[in-house]
Amino acid sequence: MAVLLGRPPIGMVVRELAPTMALVAGSVLIVGSILIALFVFGPTRRRLKQLQAATVRFGAGDMTARAPDRGGDEVAALARSFNQMGDELANRAHALELSDKARRQLLADVSHELMTPLTAMRGYIETLTMKELDLEEQTRERYLHIIDDETHRLERIIGDLLDLARLEGGGGTLRREDVPVHSLFERVHSRHERELTARRVTLAANIGHGAETVIGDPDRLEQALQNLAANALRHTPDSGEIVMSADVVGDKLRLRVRDSGAGIPPEHLPLIFDRFYKTDASRKAAGGSGLGLSIVKAIVERHGGSVSAHNEGGAVFDVLLPAAQRKGPPVAADSHLSSEDNESDAA
Repeated sequence: MAVLLGRPPIGMVVRELAPTMALVAGSVLIVGSILIALFVFGPTRRRLKQLQAATVRFGAGDMTARAPDRGGDEVAALARSFNQMGDELANRAHALELSDKARRQLLADVSHELMTPLTAMRGYIETLTMKELDLEEQTRERYLHIIDDETHRLERIIGDLLDLARLEGGGGTLRREDVPVHSLFERVHSRHERELTARRVTLAANIGHGAETVIGDPDRLEQALQNLAANALRHTPDSGEIVMSADVVGDKLRLRVRDSGAGIPPEHLPLIFDRFYKTDASRKAAGGSGLGLSIVKAIVERHGGSVSAHNEGGAVFDVLLPAAQRKGPPVAADSHLSSEDNESDAA
């Protein structure tokens, strides 16, 4: 036995303990690496594989493929970004699908609406050109009158389609000026005066305080009111009443058209502003193109407003537009625009 006096040299300690220390360090390193691989990198690797599988499924067309995004590390952040991208792409794909479906339906509706007058015109024209048929002059004139009516109907449909395309596509420029509501109501009455008189339908107008003026394009606003009034007149029975009113609701000006008809069936209310949508056969029989309410919606939305419909003793259409600043004294809150009243005023 040899006892060293003082501190042993470092070299001697290393020589004696190096093999043991190396063995222990190597064992710890191996065990630690295994544990880290199992408990740290293992779950991360599985999540990366799940993210890869979701990416492959999504690329193959499965829009519902999503990756687990639990946790707060970089893999979870990457998974959340992937899922967000998947949601956005799925929404866009759904919107495109709906748009394509609407486009196909629109093409079918347009084809049907255009073919109806064309077919009638062709049939009567072929009849008139048959030399072997000896048609009476009265019958010939009636056929020509029908062809003329169908021609005008075809022009209305095409004109409405062009109008709707321009409005929904943002084409054209809308003027912005103060428009007297009373003058709009007067022009609506003048346009339908003959039918109002023939059917003894009363057209009344109520303009509330502060609702004397609306901001917008006078021609387009009149077009919207004309369409609403024409729609109301088609569904109002003889000796009935149509009421046009204007009032202020919050920071909006409300233009309302109410008729005394049977109202709109509740199941049709969400669809009446769709192109070519007809709640019944009367609209077609009355010569409606099925585009009037769609044009109203497009005009109102171009003005930054909204339009809705409900039933309240008949059909009620509400147009909400930005209100103009109140100017001048209020007009009479109650006035009638029936032809009888106009004649008495003129007298």
